[in-house]
Amino acid sequence: MTGIPDAALVVLFGAVGAVAGSFANVCIHRLPRGESVVHPPSRCPKCGTRVAWHDNVPVLSWLVLGGRCRACRAPISRRYPLVEAAGAAIFAGAALLWGPTPVAAGGALLGLACLILVATDLETRTLPDEVTFGTLGLGLLVAAVRDRAAAAAPGEPFLSAHGHLVEAALGAVAGAAFLELVRRAYAAVRGGDGMGGGDVKMLAMAGAFTGPAGVFLTLFFASLSGTAVAGGAAIVRRARWALACGSAKGDASAASEFARSGGLLVGDDGRLVAAGERWREIPGAAAVGEPVSADRRAAGRLLAFVRRARVRARGGRGSASGRLPVDDGAEFFRVLAGRAAPTPAGLLVLLARVDIPFGVFLAAGAVLAFAFGRPALEALFGTWAPFPSRLLP
Repeated sequence: MTGIPDAALVVLFGAVGAVAGSFANVCIHRLPRGESVVHPPSRCPKCGTRVAWHDNVPVLSWLVLGGRCRACRAPISRRYPLVEAAGAAIFAGAALLWGPTPVAAGGALLGLACLILVATDLETRTLPDEVTFGTLGLGLLVAAVRDRAAAAAPGEPFLSAHGHLVEAALGAVAGAAFLELVRRAYAAVRGGDGMGGGDVKMLAMAGAFTGPAGVFLTLFFASLSGTAVAGGAAIVRRARWALACGSAKGDASAASEFARSGGLLVGDDGRLVAAGERWREIPGAAAVGEPVSADRRAAGRLLAFVRRARVRARGGRGSASGRLPVDDGAEFFRVLAGRAAPTPAGLLVLLARVDIPFGVFLAAGAVLAFAFGRPALEALFGTWAPFPSRLLP
C-alpha cells in the first residue's frame, strides 16, 4: 500500500466497505431465517428472479432501478442502499483514522458486525451467533496479527502475557461474564429475563476488540447513547404529536392524513376510518370500514387504550400512554407509545415504536469505545489505568 495517496486509500477502503455492506444485507435478510449466506445467489424475495451482477452494484443499482426489482417492479427496501452506504462510511472512516493497519481492519470489522446486529435486532429481535461468535474469532485473529507485528521488535515475544491476544481473550471473557451475571441477577430478582443471551455474546464480541477496559467503556457509552436517543425521541415525538393533534382538531381531512401516516382514525360508530402501517402490521388488525379489532392476545392493551380513549373523547379529553406492548407470542413484537385526541372525523390515535432493543445501544457503545476509548480513559484516569488497554488505538 506504500505510495498510495491518502485520498485514494480512503476511497479504496470505502469501495471495499460498500461491497461488505452488500454482504451485510445478505446476512441481515438470511441469518435470522436460518438460511445460508452463500447459496443461493441473490434473488428478488417477491418473484424469485436472480439478481444480475449489474443490478447488484452497491447503492448505484438501487438508484438506477428506482428502488424496484427489474423483473417484477416490486419495491426494494431502502435498508439495502443505507446499509451499503454505511459499510462504505465505516471502512473509509477506519482508513482515515488508522491507515492501512491491523487496527483499521479491527475497527472496520467491528463496525460492520455492529451494523448487521443493529439491523437484525431492530427487524427480528435476533443477534445471530454467526455474527457474534464469528466476529469474536476475527477479533482474536486481528489481535494475534498485532502481536506478530510487535514481535518483530527486539525484546517483544509473541504471545506475551501483556500482549494484544491475551487482552482480547480477557476482554471477551470479561464481557460475557459481566453481562451474564447481570442477566441472572435480574432474573432472580424480577422473576423474568431482562435481556437475551445474544446481548451477552455481543458484549463478548466487543471485548475481543477493545479488551477489559473497552467492555466497561462499551457499557458506559451504551448507557449514554440510550439516554440520549430515548430522551431525544420522546421530546421530538411529543412535539410532533402536539402539532398533529392541534392541526387535526378542526380539520377532518388532516385527521385522516395523520392517521394514514402514523396511527388510526376511529369513527363515532367504532369503525376504522383510516389507518397507517403501524396499525396494519399488527396481527389480525381490522381493515378500514370494519369495527376496530385485532388479535386480542397480541394487541389487548392497545385495544383497551383505544376503548378508554373513546370514552374520554366524548368529554373532549385526550389520552396518552407511553408503553403499549403488542406481542403475538411468536414473531411479532412491538412496544408502542400512543396519543389519542378527538377530531371532527372521529378519534385520532397516533402511534410510534419505542422498543429500541439493547443491542442497538451496545453496538453504538462498542464502536465509540473502540474509536474514542483511549482518550476517554486518559481523561478519566490520567496515566493510571485500572485495566490494560493496548487494544484501543
